[in-house]
Amino acid sequence: MKILMYNTVADELPYVEKWAEKTGHEVVTINQPLDERTVERANGFDAISTQQTTAIDAPIYQNLAHFNIKQIALRQVGYDVFDLPNAFANHIRLSNVAAYSPRAIAEYTLTQLFNLIRHNKKFDRAMAQGDYTWAAGGQAREIHHLTVAIIGVGRIGTAFAQMLHALGAKVLGVDPVYRAQNEPFVTYTTLDDALAQADVISFHTPLNDETRHMADKDFFAQIQPGTIMLNFARGEIVDMVELEKALDSKLLAGAAFDVTPNENDFMNQKQLVSDLPVDVQRLLAYDNFLLSPHIAFYTDTAIKNMVEMALNDAVTMVNGGFTENEILR
Repeated sequence: MKILMYNTVADELPYVEKWAEKTGHEVVTINQPLDERTVERANGFDAISTQQTTAIDAPIYQNLAHFNIKQIALRQVGYDVFDLPNAFANHIRLSNVAAYSPRAIAEYTLTQLFNLIRHNKKFDRAMAQGDYTWAAGGQAREIHHLTVAIIGVGRIGTAFAQMLHALGAKVLGVDPVYRAQNEPFVTYTTLDDALAQADVISFHTPLNDETRHMADKDFFAQIQPGTIMLNFARGEIVDMVELEKALDSKLLAGAAFDVTPNENDFMNQKQLVSDLPVDVQRLLAYDNFLLSPHIAFYTDTAIKNMVEMALNDAVTMVNGGFTENEILR
């Protein structure tokens, strides 16, 4: 079988080579995303895979069907890049990698939470100016005194909840799906109740019609003064204008984001700080706002699993088989 991998990064190549050697399939890699300019590259291949945050728009599925491509294997969790109706209308099967390493994202979320409660950005900035006083950052809070509301208790949210519980935090879960196996470390509740109690709010939900701009003006009106907000899911979940207002008013004690709604304009690029989007420049100026370049997933284990699972799913779907990672109608 001949497979084309779109948007391949250098870190993936060793795992691609090992997988191809082990399975005997041919894999061709390119570093461009799947879009209307590059879809022609799929002609002559049996299967394709990509990982990207840019949308895969309607005409692309028609072209893929014309090239007899019957699937797209996504090498990531979030599948909001797909136009599901158009994909299904063109008889294209879709898959994602829902569990390449939930711990990778959970661990990084926990890392950034610790950075916020210990005021590390404030201390780092002060020390860079020669100020080594305690007052430069201020007193920290201890995590076992915190109540953390996890919005989206799937694989990643569950991994984060387990870590928090082990550290002594109280964990509240908000999710339409109740998982009884989480009972030892998660107390399921409503969104309103969680916001009324939470010291920390962490998003681990997919982006869809229900979650887009979930954190809007009304949402922020319900949170408690001094709350910390974490978003390691999708940028569009949070209204960034309301986020900035909450930081300005001190309603939020801090926030850490790995994603933004406009991240495709600047992430995974090198540029001057002055060339960043203006709203991003303003946010970076806050001592209590942390922004990372969509790297929460970025571990050796995750990259290996993303490649192998997506390529295995591509082969399975082309051959008409079943994979638990398929995105169904």
